[in-house]
Amino acid sequence: MLHATALSALLCWLGCAALIVLGRRRHFGLDETQGVQKWHRHPTPRTGGFALALGLMVGLLWLMHLTYVSAPVTIRLAVAIAPVLLAGVVEDLRRHVPPLWRALATVIAAGLAVWLLEASVTRLGLWPLDAWIHAWPVLGWLIALVAISALPHAVNMIDGYNGLAGMVSFMIFGAIGYVAFKVSDPLIMALSLAAIGALLGFLFWNWPRGQIFLGDTGAYLLGFWMALLSVLLVARNPAVSPWFALMVLAYPVWELLYSLWRRKFRQRAGTAPDTLHLHHLVYWRLTRLLDEDDHPDPRQRRNAATSPYLWAVAAFSVGPAMLWWGSTPLLMACCVGFVTLYLLAYRLLVQRRI
Repeated sequence: MLHATALSALLCWLGCAALIVLGRRRHFGLDETQGVQKWHRHPTPRTGGFALALGLMVGLLWLMHLTYVSAPVTIRLAVAIAPVLLAGVVEDLRRHVPPLWRALATVIAAGLAVWLLEASVTRLGLWPLDAWIHAWPVLGWLIALVAISALPHAVNMIDGYNGLAGMVSFMIFGAIGYVAFKVSDPLIMALSLAAIGALLGFLFWNWPRGQIFLGDTGAYLLGFWMALLSVLLVARNPAVSPWFALMVLAYPVWELLYSLWRRKFRQRAGTAPDTLHLHHLVYWRLTRLLDEDDHPDPRQRRNAATSPYLWAVAAFSVGPAMLWWGSTPLLMACCVGFVTLYLLAYRLLVQRRI
């Protein structure tokens, strides 16, 4: 199984290297430097998701060769993930694809996952919702549809600085793979390890220097993959609490929900991009301590220094999820605690008390 991890890492590493050269020599897939969420000085390839998809797919084929994943499951995974990859590739190469079309692509992909892979929510650990889901399975399908279609956008939302979305995803897949190992689910563990391998190859180039970015392709791919594996892990293993899926994904999920609420009710900005996410506040407030650094490019130094603060935030969700993956009451309490700490940190930062 680790052979697939190593192969995914190697192919993604080579793919990133080739795309960096292609971007520099042929200006292929370069990201502009002007915009409200642009923090890099030089045009940089935003095609890292292409290499990530290559590494993940090759790892998946190798897992099929090793019989950890069957051929029918591999085909169904490829079909389900195709819409998010297509939407991401078009956005990364042509830019300015309307948000509605990208949202539709993720909904179609989620619908295919529910249909082809039986990725349904069968329980929530809450009365009487579990009884309703048992009586009307369509409720579980709808919940899974919303969850799987939303996560790609959540990961895309936290993809703001070098190493941020990549390392947070690495932590999440590590937790999912660990719990899959504990409950003896080789399929979910193998799929998690393939994603971990691809991320290792990408992070080599992405952090700290930011030589290539995930782009929408990478963010959508990672969000879809982690949501799908979380739903399947809970559905396939009764010992795993349904709140494990929410807790392990708490950082990107809450960033999405809070940002939508803030834009809708506080700023009246709708879906317009802004610089008031938690990672932006960390960049402007906490990394100011590095202003006296002798680094030749202080802006790049602060960019790379922002992500570790957010890795620590993600650890407050991933850690408890790994420790108490089978205890619904504890995970519920941890979810409440995570949201409380997030809101407290956000308030302190936005009010300049830190």
